[in-house]
Amino acid sequence: MLVLLNFPAVADDWPQIMGPQRRGISKETCWNANWVAKEPPLLWRFQAGPGASSCAVSGGRVYTMGSKGDVESVLCLEASTGKEIWRQTYDCKFDKRSWEGGPAVTPVVDGERLYTLSFRGRLFCWNAKDGTKIWECHLKSDLHGIMPKWGWAGSPLVAGDKLIVEPGGEGTSRTALDKLTGKTIWQTGNDPTAYASPILFTSPNFNGVAFFNAAGLSAVNPDDGSELFRQPWKTDFDVNASIPAQRDGKFFIGSAYGRGIALVDGIEGPVWQNKKLIIHFQSPILSGDHLYFVEGQAENPAVLTCLEWNSGKVCWQHRVGHERAHPIMVDDKLIILTQDGELVLTNAAPSHCRELGRFQALPKTVFAPPAFSDRRLFLRNNSGTVVCYDMSP
Repeated sequence: MLVLLNFPAVADDWPQIMGPQRRGISKETCWNANWVAKEPPLLWRFQAGPGASSCAVSGGRVYTMGSKGDVESVLCLEASTGKEIWRQTYDCKFDKRSWEGGPAVTPVVDGERLYTLSFRGRLFCWNAKDGTKIWECHLKSDLHGIMPKWGWAGSPLVAGDKLIVEPGGEGTSRTALDKLTGKTIWQTGNDPTAYASPILFTSPNFNGVAFFNAAGLSAVNPDDGSELFRQPWKTDFDVNASIPAQRDGKFFIGSAYGRGIALVDGIEGPVWQNKKLIIHFQSPILSGDHLYFVEGQAENPAVLTCLEWNSGKVCWQHRVGHERAHPIMVDDKLIILTQDGELVLTNAAPSHCRELGRFQALPKTVFAPPAFSDRRLFLRNNSGTVVCYDMSP
């Protein structure tokens, strides 16, 4: 007798910037992967206020940040409806910088706790359920940090019982706090911070936390902050802003302003380099032996690019928009959110690029990457419009 079993799709949380492990990859299946046949419908829209914080999604809730005047907000919304569940506000002097302004750090969900960081350095731990403040400290006044030119933009990193942040000061470049109490555990380094978020990594020789700061790529032992390696990568304006892709002690890094891209061995140094391709603040994705990223910066085309991890050989390029765009991977497809607010869906294959649909998802300008959870796609633009699209098949 033939028995047919219908297994439901498994929903993945997207608890921090670029999702689980900060790799930009969701393993969800059974979702709408052909937008030509069916354009995803809009589920809800919410106005959070100016900012470039992406969405963190966990347990059926969405967390993001916004601003209004000299007040920043941390927001918790119901994922299915966009209904506001709670909001916490605090004073933060507004600064447009070189864009619409507001907070630029994506919240981090760790179980029952939520961690947020204002662009001026106020670090909070909240109760994720009801928004009660558990503790706070300041990267400048409490941790002796130095604010980068365009404010803090890298998300805190949970590493076991520690919360890793980058104050960027002399002797305080990298800091580990007790994630439950906010108490300082260690501080090390003198590198100025930049705008990328730190990542956990594993390698044949050691495991650690990697930072892509103003001096370049470096790594520490999370137990005591001792340095494991450093590889210089200086850029104009100290802007290293994309999250590196990593595997087996090698890291793919990239920057704008003519600096280019490279695969770097943490101990041995560069494996290969390419100064013709550039990445500004859009982060790459490693799948198998190939990298997928959007090449481009201000006043340049945004070009989806596939290249070989080991050699740096370009497999193909496909223009998706203007200036910049953020890709994420769901199952074996790429969802790309352009700076102009257009969504593009393509396959993810080293042999060729094939578009599977595109549509205007929200008004421009967009700096924050998308978030995907439970067959829903969450987006926000710099002016504060947060939208959710239904990705059910």
